[in-house]
Amino acid sequence: MAETMFGLQFAKLRKKKNITQEQIAAYLGVSPQAISKWENGSYPNGDLLPRIADYFGVSIDYLYGREKKEVSLEQQILESVKLSEEKEGSNYEARFEHIFRYIWAMQLSFWANGQCYYERRREEKYPITVSSVTNQSGFSFMRLNKDLEYYAVMKEPEGGFSSYFQVNDRLAELFAFLGKKENLKVLFFVLSLETTECMGAATIARRLKLPEECVKKALEYLSGVQGKDGEGMLGELKLVDEHDRQEKAYIRREASSAVMLLLLAAAESILNSANNYSLQVDGRVKGWLDRNS
Repeated sequence: MAETMFGLQFAKLRKKKNITQEQIAAYLGVSPQAISKWENGSYPNGDLLPRIADYFGVSIDYLYGREKKEVSLEQQILESVKLSEEKEGSNYEARFEHIFRYIWAMQLSFWANGQCYYERRREEKYPITVSSVTNQSGFSFMRLNKDLEYYAVMKEPEGGFSSYFQVNDRLAELFAFLGKKENLKVLFFVLSLETTECMGAATIARRLKLPEECVKKALEYLSGVQGKDGEGMLGELKLVDEHDRQEKAYIRREASSAVMLLLLAAAESILNSANNYSLQVDGRVKGWLDRNS
């Protein structure tokens, strides 16, 4: 049999992916001999073409040499989001919904039998519904209710989670800070500031009806909580009036604020346990932290 463009493309993709004819044959449910024939001139059944294209992250046109550029799955996702915005109009709400569909697909892929996509079920009869998968390499967690949707995935570090999470003075100080209601009020007020707004301790104290000294201490902690090697949640500015009197003001930093929202979301999940689980523990036996660390 004479070589075909399909055979050449298929063989090139298989070798680039570093898999054997036997491995791809097992995935597609055909014999290794069939794979050999495809690479030497024959063609697969038409209903196999979408699976082959998806497996290699290319289009069917690419398999036949009709598309010059190989398109990765990651690039296909980016183009899909862009196409969706062109059809529906560019708005952040639609973008988040579109992206969450891909995130849900990723969550399904963590499952041992996660091979078929289905829409996430957000049953409102359950106050809190989550999907969680844990295994030897880490965990994923997805809250599914419409009132608060988020996704977290954490890969276990090479040295284990205990190489990052340890009992120390700085961690204790953070939780001690968050354990005071007046500090939480200041934190929540800071999170209400717009990106371009800045405000001083005296103004915040009046708004919250708290002692100014208490507010100052809270703001100073939030501005330096990450230590000398990193920026805190707040940036500091100096405001000068017409009499050259200076007042320290604070502006919120976006990245640190987003991380704080993650911490608050985690606290919400701890305080309000889910009553509808889609849970899988896949091969994880050991604890999350080292008992002797």
